[in-house]
Amino acid sequence: MNLALLKYVKSFSDGRVRIRHPALHSEGTAKTAQQEMQKTHGVERVDYNTVSGSLLILYDSDILSKDQLIAMGEAWAAYLNAVQQKKEASPPVFA
Repeated sequence: MNLALLKYVKSFSDGRVRIRHPALHSEGTAKTAQQEMQKTHGVERVDYNTVSGSLLILYDSDILSKDQLIAMGEAWAAYLNAVQQKKEASPPVFA
């Protein structure tokens, strides 16, 4: 697992993940993350809070495995890091 991802994961249990990232203080970035993550099969809901720079991801653990979530998380961490560094990046897409 990418250690860069671990510093953003604040809680992780079956069906629920909370992440914090400085780029999520931006309304546009947080909204994009919410909208794109909710398109992923198995993700039930994504809530964001720009004050704390966090996302709460609720998912069906019977559909998404921890390995799949880790892969998604690594892709999202790379995207959020690029956004924070003001580099051009496209949000990751998972079906």
